[in-house]
Amino acid sequence: MQPTRVAQQIYETSIRNLPVVERLWLVKMVMDDLMSTPATWIVDESDEWSDEDYVDLVRASLAYAARSLRE
Repeated sequence: MQPTRVAQQIYETSIRNLPVVERLWLVKMVMDDLMSTPATWIVDESDEWSDEDYVDLVRASLAYAARSLRE
């Protein structure tokens, strides 16, 4: 999953340069917020693969093969 441009821009301009402790506090705040939010997303545990699942599998397999061949 790729970050959105807005998230990437916020990270690049505001978060990346913060001290590690501050970044960890941000992570904690985001995780706490996510945990308190009613689950509007569901993990798909079905046995059926989507087209996106196949694309991810092929992409990961090709990347693994490319790394293996370089070694």
